[in-house]
Amino acid sequence: MAKSRPLSVEVRTPASSANLGPGYDVFAIALERPTDGLKLLAEDSSRLKVDIRVRGARTVPLDARKNASSAVALKIAKDFGIRSHISMALEKRVPIGVGLGSSGASSAAGAFAMNECFGLGLKLPELVNYATHGEFVSSGSEHCDNVAAALLGGFTVARPSPALEVTKFDPPESLRICLATPTVTLPRRKTEYARSILPERVELEKLVQNTASASMVVAGFARKDIRMIGRGMEDGVVEPTRAAMIPGYGRVRKMALQAGAVGVCISGAGPTVLALVDGSSVRPAEVLKEMRRAFGMEGVEAEGYWTSVGGGARRVDG
Repeated sequence: MAKSRPLSVEVRTPASSANLGPGYDVFAIALERPTDGLKLLAEDSSRLKVDIRVRGARTVPLDARKNASSAVALKIAKDFGIRSHISMALEKRVPIGVGLGSSGASSAAGAFAMNECFGLGLKLPELVNYATHGEFVSSGSEHCDNVAAALLGGFTVARPSPALEVTKFDPPESLRICLATPTVTLPRRKTEYARSILPERVELEKLVQNTASASMVVAGFARKDIRMIGRGMEDGVVEPTRAAMIPGYGRVRKMALQAGAVGVCISGAGPTVLALVDGSSVRPAEVLKEMRRAFGMEGVEAEGYWTSVGGGARRVDG
């Protein structure tokens, strides 16, 4: 019997920033840039085999069981009884370990590409659940915030249990995002470490305040009110602990707000600092300049850029 034609697909998935202050493991926002690219080729085989090649990053595992993209592909293939030789080529453009959802972008790419390539008809909650497996492989935690944003784009709210629900909000048109990443030494498996230092108990007063702040963020996106979003970006639970990992965070936050940012927070597990700006009245380049200057005043170099809210996973192979 003649072999069928190989199946192939090429996809892109965006970087993302999780939490936005009070939305720990719930909120995330997709970034217009950078993006990861993934090419997947599936050929007939008598047994399942998955291999992965990576460009753009030397620290990404090449073992298919330990790489976020290929681990997701393996899990989906086993669950659906797929017997193919699946070759994956991952192009890493989202920087690793700086709080921009690098593993989330790769995980989402693996789930999205498999669904597209094999026509599995997976619905959004199923795609998010599969992509979350890649986050577990990468960081030891099954958080779904980054992968939700990477798959859907926009601002997402993920409620993981009792049954996963993800809601997407389109951003206000003039919303801009400034991102400053300091050059600092971080622990190996930084995200895992950043989770390990979080408080095990939360005072009721802080819980109430965080709930109120998170509600304002969601209401701000629903009303397309940038200043309301910014006012809600206050976290009294996670950020105070993680701020110690970022030299000069308090100064950076203060100077960004003085320059016109509506809200400032740690992007994901850091060390990148995120500032939201209303581009209709404030130049994001000026806010970014002040953020980098603040880091410099602490004796820390920082790279940065500004961007807009991005779309979700997409095919780029026509």
